[in-house]
Amino acid sequence: MSDSDEKKLSISLPGEWALKQAFGPVLSELGEDMKKLYAIGRDKIILAGFKKITDKADGKSANLRVTRDVFWNGSFTDEAICAEYFGGILASSRSVDGKDDTGVYYVDLIKSLSSNQLKLHYLIYLSFNKHLASDPSKSQLNPGQASELHSEAIFLSTNELLQIIGDEDIGRDLHAIHAKGLIGDFQNKGHKLKDDRQVHYLEVSPTSLGIQLYAVAHNKLQEWRNFATIDFGDFDSINTPKFRGKNIEDLLTSAGIKDIELEKKEN
Repeated sequence: MSDSDEKKLSISLPGEWALKQAFGPVLSELGEDMKKLYAIGRDKIILAGFKKITDKADGKSANLRVTRDVFWNGSFTDEAICAEYFGGILASSRSVDGKDDTGVYYVDLIKSLSSNQLKLHYLIYLSFNKHLASDPSKSQLNPGQASELHSEAIFLSTNELLQIIGDEDIGRDLHAIHAKGLIGDFQNKGHKLKDDRQVHYLEVSPTSLGIQLYAVAHNKLQEWRNFATIDFGDFDSINTPKFRGKNIEDLLTSAGIKDIELEKKEN
C-alpha cells in the first residue's frame, strides 16, 4: 500500500466516538493488544465492518471473543477481500449484551482460506445470489435444504474468474473451498464452438454453509435464509463477473456468443 493510500485510509476511518458507538467498548478493552497488530490490516477491517452496520446507534456491542479472533487472524494482511470478510464477522457479532460469539466458527473458516480462495468463494456466491434473487421461480428455494441446493448450479467463465482472482490454479482453490463444505459439486469443463474454439467454464452448486459465510461477510447472517430472494449487494473493492448463467447456453448468451454446438467436451 502506498503512502497516499495509507493516508486516504486514515482519513476515511471513523472517529473514536463513532467506533465506540458502533462496536461498544470492545475495541478499547483490547487495549495494548490492538496496538501490536498490523495497523493497515486492522484499520481496513474496522472500516469495512463499520460500513456494514446500518444503524450504528442501536446500542449493540461487538462480541469480545469474536473481535479478538478477528483482529489476531485478519490484521496481518491488507487484502481487500480479507477485510470484507473479517469486517463482516465483526459487524455480525454485535448484539445488545455483546455476548453473541457465533462468529467464532466463521473466523476459523475464513482464516483457513487464502485471499484467492476467499475471493473465489465471494465471486461464486455473488453470482448465485444475483441469479436467484432475479428469478421469481426460485423464491421458494430453501437455502437450508441440501437436497434443494444440490439441484442448483451456476455456470461461470473460467477465464474471467482467473482474470479477477489473479490466480493460475483455480482447481486447487476449488478443492480447498469444497473441502471446507463451502461449495457442492463442481466441474471445470470446455465447450466446443463451431469454429473449434473452446470456451472454458465452471459449473458449481452451492451449500448452506457457503451461503452462511457469504451472508456473514455482508453482515446479513440473520438473513441467510433469504439468499434466494434478496440481493445482498457487492463489495466495491472487488471486481465481479460479467458473465454467468443457469446453463452453458445462458452463459454463452451473456457473453454474446451465439454460434454454439450442443455437444460438450471435458477440458
